[in-house]
Amino acid sequence: MINALWGQRIFYLLISLLLIVWLIAPQNSLSHGLPTPEFLLCLTLAIIFRRPDVLPVILIAIVFLFCDFLFNRPIGLWTVIVIIISEFAKTQYWRYKDSNFITTWFFISFLISSGIFSYMIILNVLLVPQSNFWQYIIWALITILTYPVIFCLSFLIVGFDKQSQHSPFMRKKI
Repeated sequence: MINALWGQRIFYLLISLLLIVWLIAPQNSLSHGLPTPEFLLCLTLAIIFRRPDVLPVILIAIVFLFCDFLFNRPIGLWTVIVIIISEFAKTQYWRYKDSNFITTWFFISFLISSGIFSYMIILNVLLVPQSNFWQYIIWALITILTYPVIFCLSFLIVGFDKQSQHSPFMRKKI
């Protein structure tokens, strides 16, 4: 059981690094107006709502702090917001573990929106130059609409069933 848990954590780390490399790599030379969805936040919340014991705080902090450095964001701000969101989601797991996907998606939408808007408000209070208000609304909406796809793909890390303790990368006991 311990080895499978560490395997899932390492696989989360590898998928996170692949997403980061994909986001950094230039895909199009033309600039586009749409912000990129926060794939890592969606992946983290999807895993937390399937198995909250897989992702410890330190792993989430390492991944998002690494993103802050690479994406030239204020160091630690988005990391702290994501840690607060993910720890709150872990405390609410028992409420949503038996509910349907739509109810969980509404709660995740609330978490994503509150995280993005608190990021915007903190940047405004600290007088950091940033994009306009509509960019943050579009960022939140695109991230919320991306969550179902990431939730469906998160079975690669934690298994197909939310209640399942098995992953595709775990050995089955005979």
